[in-house]
Amino acid sequence: MVTKKEIAEYLGISRTAVSLVLNNTPSSTISAETRSKILQAAKDLGYRDIEVSPKLCYVLYDRDANDPRYMADLHAIESAASQHQYGLIFMNITHEAESLNKLQKIIDNQEVDGFVIAGDVDEKLMRIFQHSSTPYILYGKPIEEVEDVVSYIAIDDRKIAYDAVKNLLSMGHTRIALFMGTLDYLIHQHTLDGYLNAHKDMGIEVDKSLIQISNDENGYEICKRAHMLRLDYSAAFCANTVIQFGALQYLQSIGVAVPGQISLVGSGFTELVKLSMPQLTTYFVSSNKKEETVSLLVDLIHNKSDDKKVSAFITDFECFDGGTLAPYAPAK
Repeated sequence: MVTKKEIAEYLGISRTAVSLVLNNTPSSTISAETRSKILQAAKDLGYRDIEVSPKLCYVLYDRDANDPRYMADLHAIESAASQHQYGLIFMNITHEAESLNKLQKIIDNQEVDGFVIAGDVDEKLMRIFQHSSTPYILYGKPIEEVEDVVSYIAIDDRKIAYDAVKNLLSMGHTRIALFMGTLDYLIHQHTLDGYLNAHKDMGIEVDKSLIQISNDENGYEICKRAHMLRLDYSAAFCANTVIQFGALQYLQSIGVAVPGQISLVGSGFTELVKLSMPQLTTYFVSSNKKEETVSLLVDLIHNKSDDKKVSAFITDFECFDGGTLAPYAPAK
């Protein structure tokens, strides 16, 4: 493993200078030219110390740190940060005062150059960042109160639901369930809009009893409820792969063939997609598109004096052709 001492010897400069740069010391007076040479040498020589600087921070707010949806995003962000010669640290923050104080300390100490923020972002969190001079970008649609004043990149959840449901309708499914989380969150509001609009544009009336919600996004329980209510549906669009995976488990537990009797289509791409048996059919955003978040943040870092705001919607999706989707076939 390459050390800071070896980098200093390679460049013919002091070890102190290398340490100041790689530790991202705020008070460092190292010139921009020397800093650039040190960072490039660290990359060329394969230096992988956690303290490589500059650093970005991925903040996951009010979500389980093990949530597979956000962990997949984290891997994409980490890869992009490395390409831009940034290290990445991860913080799982909640709305509790003690947790928010930890974040505030990181900001006050100028320990990172920029933040990528994901999760169930609220006004409390946004106030902290709006009073900070450190650049940040939201990965997800912001709450309406701050939409015009913050930078963000967001998946068009309306379109991803619309595309998936319209495809199901074109395959002959006319009774399509919607399994999703609470409408308190924009992502699920937008998912509902896409579901309804796809039916409208295809001239198919929606049976609103097929719209099933779980506050904790428990696909197993949603699917069990649909079964107990004797809902008649041949396919379901699931707002995420966690819900989709749970729904599949329940259907398999009661002997319902997927996709022979019921098709399941989801949104997103997590490890659950390929771990599932059969693998899940899902619409998702490619890693390359997710990595654009870091490119936008780096641009904000380099132009922080311009008070620049950026916003972008991701509207191009891919479909992983798993084994949970089939054309509608009438029951024999």
